Amino acid sequence: MSGGRPTLYKAENADIARHACMQGATNETLGERFEVTRRTIDNWIATIPEFGAAVREGRQVADESVIAALYARATGMERKTIEVTGGAARSVTTTQTVQVLPDVRACMFWLRNRRPEQWRESRRPADEDDDWQELEGAAERARYPPLAGRASGPALSTGEEPDADLLAQAERLRVYP
Repeated sequence: MSGGRPTLYKAENADIARHACMQGATNETLGERFEVTRRTIDNWIATIPEFGAAVREGRQVADESVIAALYARATGMERKTIEVTGGAARSVTTTQTVQVLPDVRACMFWLRNRRPEQWRESRRPADEDDDWQELEGAAERARYPPLAGRASGPALSTGEEPDADLLAQAERLRVYP
């Protein structure tokens, strides 16, 4: 006697898993697809070479697709659009090429992950001196223009001086009325 339940694994599971992983399937979603637990999927990946290889290949394809899409967003791209106008009897199809500009957030994400030493968000300049503090001060003044040149605090949009409690609360929260 072998002890334990017979496996639910079938030879065609590898191809099914490859295609599912190409579409982003996780071990949990594979488990749902094959009606087994995630732990069983983990076991199949570890003990059945063709299943493990199929899962890795499918995930590699999915990852490469996402990388290409992120790169296209970060660098800009052209997108073709097709528009069909007119009625059922007579329709006109128009194709246009639209230039999509680079996405700054995609650029930042790419650089922070590919070159973390140069693009880490908390990175300080190599020679930390007064220039850094001066830049931070300039950025603060740009964010809160009413503060520039005023020692007493922010002004209200009506030109009135805020009451002392409001000013103290705004200073604590760094929110200006």
